[in-house]
Amino acid sequence: MSKKGQLLLWFITLVSFAGILAVYHKLPDRVPIHWNSSWEVDGTSDKNKMFLIGAVPALANGLFYVLPIIDPRRKNYDAKTYGLIRAVLVLLLVFLSWATVVTALDLGVNDKLMLSLIIGITFIAMGNYLPKVKSNFFVGIKNPWALSDPVIWRKTHKVGGYFFFIIGLFMLPMGVIDTALYSNIVIWLLLTGILGVNIYSYLLYRKNFGA
Repeated sequence: MSKKGQLLLWFITLVSFAGILAVYHKLPDRVPIHWNSSWEVDGTSDKNKMFLIGAVPALANGLFYVLPIIDPRRKNYDAKTYGLIRAVLVLLLVFLSWATVVTALDLGVNDKLMLSLIIGITFIAMGNYLPKVKSNFFVGIKNPWALSDPVIWRKTHKVGGYFFFIIGLFMLPMGVIDTALYSNIVIWLLLTGILGVNIYSYLLYRKNFGA
């Protein structure tokens, strides 16, 4: 990520936090902090937690500076790919913090549509970038078999990228397909896919090393 891109990301996170502080007094005593598989609020907390929720994007952005420094495989960090993944995840946290605000203030926004689009787009973006991530200890699909061999890592992340992209496409229409059945199908596809990618990685290890 370029220096301008880094500055822009910091600007967005800090403005987001300032905005949350500005609307804090308008928030109800309880704010939503958790949504179920149908994107319906099923958990709330005292609004004081908004200080932490608002700060999380900036804290995460700072953490992304630290990871390449402490990772023994720091040489495998491609600045462009790592920067894009960082931007996607930090912006996701910004959107989620404001989803809490918008829902708490009952602004008439379709929560289900908003969240399904945000999460779906994030999965699609991650699906595009995952195959470009080289072996490291913090970013990607970090099971022991992928970490043990760069070829297994590459193949695992290629399959994982396809999976993330496809599941993201399935998530996008969750906001307009207002049925619990479809939401449950997507969740089961997500869980099954995560398991499947890890099994694929294990089978590659068994094939290559016979252990």
